[in-house]
Amino acid sequence: MSDSDAGDAPRYEGVFFGVMELSFLSTPAFAAVAVLQWHYPDAVSLSGLLAIGAGSVALAAFRGGRVDVGAWPRRGELSSLPLRVAYFSLVFLAATLGVALVVVTAGSYWLVLMGAVVQVAGLAAFPTVYRLVHGEPVGEAAVRW
Repeated sequence: MSDSDAGDAPRYEGVFFGVMELSFLSTPAFAAVAVLQWHYPDAVSLSGLLAIGAGSVALAAFRGGRVDVGAWPRRGELSSLPLRVAYFSLVFLAATLGVALVVVTAGSYWLVLMGAVVQVAGLAAFPTVYRLVHGEPVGEAAVRW
């Protein structure tokens, strides 16, 4: 598929980098989920897979400007790394353990779809949280002379 055939679909490399970013930055939450998943093993696994899948596509769309939720910091911006690790981990915990609790309480596994909704909504709110903590993100890397 050439670039002209891509239309408005998220670019594949954007989804790849979305998977990498979410996987790396949510590692503390993955550890917590691995330890705590025995409470609701099926619900946690299903909601977690949906959260990572939908979150990766959404992150590619947000960072690529296909869906405007605000300016995102550069991936290599190290000053925002603690905020991104904490925020992405909390969103993933809500999308997995929180949704699993709702699924088991309600008794309907159809509610695992909320894992994707919680993850995407949480990621959409990140630029606002970033601006509250760090101000406007720098759009381009420093130019070397």
